[in-house]
Amino acid sequence: MAIKDYGVWVAQPTSFKADGPSDKTPHINLKFQDDSGRKNLSAAINVKSTDSDSRLVYWFDKSFTHPIISSLPNLQSGFNSLSNDGQNDLALDFARTQPQLVVLSQGTILPYEASGPKNDILDDLEPVLTDAIQQKATIYIFGSSYGTGIHDIHMNQGSLPKFDNAVYSDGALVFAFPDGHWEAVFMAFASQELPTDDSTGEPLQDSTPLSETAHTVGQ
Repeated sequence: MAIKDYGVWVAQPTSFKADGPSDKTPHINLKFQDDSGRKNLSAAINVKSTDSDSRLVYWFDKSFTHPIISSLPNLQSGFNSLSNDGQNDLALDFARTQPQLVVLSQGTILPYEASGPKNDILDDLEPVLTDAIQQKATIYIFGSSYGTGIHDIHMNQGSLPKFDNAVYSDGALVFAFPDGHWEAVFMAFASQELPTDDSTGEPLQDSTPLSETAHTVGQ
């Protein structure tokens, strides 16, 4: 099934708040603004899965240099719909976009709010968001729009049948900083599997969970 209202929201991040560990499906709730003047725009960033393996896999790129950064500044402020037919160079696919967005085997598995420093997703993601807010970076939020916000900001393929899957519909956070450098955050659930079907994004019979290929902190 296609990811509903897939696209990229061009905006400026203004604030964020992380849900507590007791929440069933905790998110980082990122507030942002665009040129529309609408209030209370927000992005729901998953930081924990509802699967039996609740961990997520992350790729942080502090010097993002992919060719898409030459096209992103041409987008209008606000939500921009993207077709997922493989013909739109800005529609992201972790497994199919060329050159690759990430080295899939180099993802890091991080839990949510583990005790101690530098060992959970909040320790790594919060500084990125704080810097983007303080430096007034432009943010490009890839995912599924729901009117006053956007979610599914993660890989949207290779999940069990109870979840929607699609090709060229993956989520991400990409930041353009005033000094000219770019940063990017890519996320997936550790339980999601690759490779996937080229038409549906469903996991294939011989697919492997990302938990078996990504690096786990402390190992």
